[in-house]
Amino acid sequence: MREVAADVPEGGTTTEGDAPVFVGRPSGEDAGRAEYRVMQGPLFRKPGADPSAPKIVRLVRPVGSRVRATGRTWRGPSGGMWIELDTSAGEKPGWLLVEGPGFNQPGPHLERVEPGEEEPLVLRVLSPIDDSHLCDICVRASQTVGDAKRWVALRLPGLRLEKIIAAREKPSGKTHGMGLRNFPASWVVEDAVRMRDSPFESGGEFVFFYMGDAAEDVAAAEAAG
Repeated sequence: MREVAADVPEGGTTTEGDAPVFVGRPSGEDAGRAEYRVMQGPLFRKPGADPSAPKIVRLVRPVGSRVRATGRTWRGPSGGMWIELDTSAGEKPGWLLVEGPGFNQPGPHLERVEPGEEEPLVLRVLSPIDDSHLCDICVRASQTVGDAKRWVALRLPGLRLEKIIAAREKPSGKTHGMGLRNFPASWVVEDAVRMRDSPFESGGEFVFFYMGDAAEDVAAAEAAG
């Protein structure tokens, strides 16, 4: 676990006079306590007991790992949702961002773990530009291959969802920009397939190929702002 100080107040501003407004105060020792799963990184933490304080640090934890929370939440001035970390479970005092604007990182950072749910799949994703490690994604077993593709597109803005084709295996060292004519139809994994029924296994790679020039699409999105 690594923390780095970051001058990134939520939404770009922090009002000193904002009073914390808490939701879900625990009524007993274990009331409301919950676990959250890391969906992407880095995470953003407000140290200490007061979530309206301006200091924010970046926190690196593995995708798919869990954090313990008290059940109390706080809505920031720009709409971000924060959870209070549970010090009785070994967490450092502070608040973690669940999801919100102003951090240049779209999508949820954390997702609440539901009791008795199936273990999710944590998959490695390689960049369609140079096959370097892009990110890890965490997808529930009940979600679909299409949901996994949306995570890939979210983590590399500019990728076109319809150009991402999930595959059962890699036909060669190059899997991008080749077109469907180079792949047997039986290798394609349809978007509607549930992850539990897919060929993907937690800890492995989410294999896909990109029908087009990923570098061009990403550059176009960056130019468009």
